[in-house]
Amino acid sequence: MHIYPFLLAEVQEQLPAVTEKGGKVLTGTEKMDGTQIAAMTIVGLTVVFSALLILVIFLYCSGGIFKKTGKQKKTAAPAPAPKKTAAPPVKPLPKKEPVSVAEDDSEIVAAIMAAIAAMGAADGKNYRLRSVRQVTRTGSGRTVWAQAGLSDATRPFA
Repeated sequence: MHIYPFLLAEVQEQLPAVTEKGGKVLTGTEKMDGTQIAAMTIVGLTVVFSALLILVIFLYCSGGIFKKTGKQKKTAAPAPAPKKTAAPPVKPLPKKEPVSVAEDDSEIVAAIMAAIAAMGAADGKNYRLRSVRQVTRTGSGRTVWAQAGLSDATRPFA
């Protein structure tokens, strides 16, 4: 056995006292009956849930403490009140004619090309935009960004 000798001697001293009082010491070869199994299960669940309850209470209290210290820092140094000045009168915007879809698409393409050029300049490469087409939702009902996120999250490790 890998039990320290002083612990083994102490356990051997206490075994006769337990068995004299009618207690049963399981050595590993006996089987537990239903009441012992139920008692062991109840004790185990009680210990686990009481530890979880203590952890929840601790986190709740520490969150309250940090909120209070954050409020004290904000109220400790009030900012000087800005001087009120009269705002200049607002001129109404001239009415624009509705922009056609084709003009709007060309602005989107120009923005995409500018983003690609900026990305290429950062990498030191020259990227070229070959085509732009609208991507519609597939049968799953997810947007393109949701599909990209899903495929990225479920991609196998390679």
